[in-house]
Amino acid sequence: MNIDFLSVLIVVVSLIMLAIPGFVLVKTKLISESSAGAFSTLVLYGCQPVLVFMSFQEYYTPEIAINILIVAGLSFLIHFIMFGLMALIFPNKNDDRRVRVVKYASCFSNCGFMGLPFLQMLFNGTAYQGEIIIYAATIIAIFNILNWTVGVFMITKDKREVSVKKILFNPTIVAVIIGALYFFIVQKPVVELAEKGTNLYNALEKIMGGVNVIGNMVTPLSMTVIGMRLAKINLKQLFMDKWSYVACAFKLLVMSLVTMLAVSFLPISIAVKYVLFFLLSMPSATSTALFAVKFGGDGDSASVYVLLSTALCILTIPLMFLLFSGVFGIVA
Repeated sequence: MNIDFLSVLIVVVSLIMLAIPGFVLVKTKLISESSAGAFSTLVLYGCQPVLVFMSFQEYYTPEIAINILIVAGLSFLIHFIMFGLMALIFPNKNDDRRVRVVKYASCFSNCGFMGLPFLQMLFNGTAYQGEIIIYAATIIAIFNILNWTVGVFMITKDKREVSVKKILFNPTIVAVIIGALYFFIVQKPVVELAEKGTNLYNALEKIMGGVNVIGNMVTPLSMTVIGMRLAKINLKQLFMDKWSYVACAFKLLVMSLVTMLAVSFLPISIAVKYVLFFLLSMPSATSTALFAVKFGGDGDSASVYVLLSTALCILTIPLMFLLFSGVFGIVA
C-alpha cells in the first residue's frame, strides 16, 4: 500500500469537497435543511447496509477471519479506554447536559458517514481494498453496539433508555451478521456460485453490480448530508464555543493517539492498523446531535461539536497520520 501524508491529505480534502453541493443547495434554498433527515435515513437504512454486505463478497481466508476478531477486540478496547478517560476527567458530580454531550462526542467517531467513504477513496484500486472494507464493517458493528448501550447511557444517565432491540434490528448490524455468515459459510462471492460464462453467472454479475452501485452511494450521499447541516450553522457559534474545542481535542487528538498506542506495537496486519487508526480518528459521530435531541441533551452544542470536528479533521487526520507513520514507524 502506497499510503503517505500527501495522499491522506488529498483524500480528506476531496471528501470534504463532496459536501459542497449539499451546502450550496441549502444556502440557495433549492432544498430545505430538513431534507437532511431523509438523506440520512436513505444512507443509514438503505445504502450503508448494502455496502457492508457487499464488503463480505470476498474469498474466505483464515487470515481475514482472524483479523476480523482482532479488529473487533481492539475496537472494544480503544472505546473502553476512552470511556474510562471520560469518567476520570468528567466525574459524575460535575455532569450536566453539555458535559454529557462532550463525553459522547469525544468517544464516538463518524465511522459510517465519513469513515467508510474515506477508506473507499484512500484504498481504491489497492490489493487491500476488499479486506479493508470488511474490517471497517466490523468496527461499524461495534460502534452500533456501543452507541445504543454506553452511548445512550452517556447522554441520558438512565439505564432504561438502553435499547437491546435497536441493536439487534439495526440495519447495519443485520447486514454485518448476514454478510459475515455468508463469508464464513459460503467462502466465495455470490457471482462465483455459478460457472463462469453461463447465463446464471452473467445474471448474477449484473445483479450484484447493481447492488454494488447502491452501496457506493454512501460516499456522495453522506457527504451531502454533512454539507446540508453545515449550511445552517452560525459560523460565530461554530468557532466561539470553548466546549467544542474540548470535544474536538479529545476526539481528534486523544482518541487518535490512544489508537496509535493500542495498535502500533502489535504483530498484526498493516491493514488492520490502518482501518482502526483512520476510522477511530474520524470526527465526532453525526449521532451526537441526533441523540442529544432525542434524549434531552444539548442539541445545539452537539451540532457544533460534530461540524467543528468535521472541519478540523482536514488538518488533524493527515497530521496524526504523519505522527503514526513517522514516530510509530507504521509504513505503507
